[in-house]
Amino acid sequence: MQDRENVTPDTEAITKGQRLTLLIVAVAGHALKHMFNAAFFILLPQIKDSLGLSNTQIGTLSTFRGLAGGFANIPAGFIGDRFARRRAEILGGSIILVSVFAVALGFATNFWTAVIAASLFSVAITFWHPSAISSLSREFASRRGFAISLHGTGGSMGETLGPILVGSLLGLVTWRVVLQGSVIPGLVFGIAIWAFLRSIPTAQSSGASISGYFGSVSTLLRNRKLLLVLIFAAGFAGGQSTILTFLPIYLNDDLGASSVTTGLYLSLAQVGGIVSQPLIGFASDRLGRKLILAPSLAFLGLSFIVLGIVPSGWMFGLVVLGMGAFLFPLMSILLASAMDLVVVGAQATTVSLVFGSAVIVSAFAPALGGVLADSAGTEAAFMLAAGIVLSVALLSAVTRWQPVASDSH
Repeated sequence: MQDRENVTPDTEAITKGQRLTLLIVAVAGHALKHMFNAAFFILLPQIKDSLGLSNTQIGTLSTFRGLAGGFANIPAGFIGDRFARRRAEILGGSIILVSVFAVALGFATNFWTAVIAASLFSVAITFWHPSAISSLSREFASRRGFAISLHGTGGSMGETLGPILVGSLLGLVTWRVVLQGSVIPGLVFGIAIWAFLRSIPTAQSSGASISGYFGSVSTLLRNRKLLLVLIFAAGFAGGQSTILTFLPIYLNDDLGASSVTTGLYLSLAQVGGIVSQPLIGFASDRLGRKLILAPSLAFLGLSFIVLGIVPSGWMFGLVVLGMGAFLFPLMSILLASAMDLVVVGAQATTVSLVFGSAVIVSAFAPALGGVLADSAGTEAAFMLAAGIVLSVALLSAVTRWQPVASDSH
């Protein structure tokens, strides 16, 4: 793979210190973003009880949230490439808006107001990825899998700390207060991200028009190998979103876990990922994405099945820990796989396609999981998630989708 970690045609000179600052801020900001994201899932049982929602409505809420975030990838990718020089404003503004819409969710009084607030919350989250990940992909081209995995590790750290923090706060205040108070850290850290990044050189803005952007998307979608990676991402995200939606419901309704215990289990799901994510990224750079992705997806799907079988306690915790070693890290490998197949200048667009494709399955899987959970028990939602992920594991194993040497960028 060609090394472009010095000066590339589309970027100004960037020092090693600035590159390190970019990496640290991207990882830290991603951690904060996922603390907000984790708060949503740990609060779901409280929101469900407070608003009197059924499992089907909870699944539908996740579906709308997924659709909103998925379709938001269209403008997010365009803005990430078209206004690359506004990276500091995009990333700082994303964190601020996430906290603002969290406050709006905290004021929700019925199902539809919760849907609207949660959907806008998801839209704000979406704008982080294209700008952050495309920047890391450009500046760490020869270590792309490792750099993107470190970014993902930040997300795992946020998903680990978030449930513990929120679960503890729920013992003191209501879910509404938790959400409404989140605006303070959102404003503080959003401004800090802007301040740290505003002086670091960025890529030239693409200058593409909206029609040019959609033309670029059309070109990318004619790449068969990229299409396969998008299918893998959609299936992975479908299983992931279903598990994240119904694991806290299962703990609360079926196992009778307290909010603190639920938070600890959800945090445990991230502990393995904090350790495994950079290792998986490093291994994928050295051994190839396919050799890492296919067996990892298979293990993840099997862990979903076991979740609904083992009793609560240390055995359940062990399964959650093993599942967590792959639950978030694999998205980093999927992103790196997609980046391997595209040219510099279309990377934010490619990130938006990866996350946007996820909506195809991930937005509707929780709704279907909710119907199954109401009719056959929460374990049925786990089986749905397992079936989706095992299917894409098989597809990734039997198809040829890695770039040949001449395709690498």
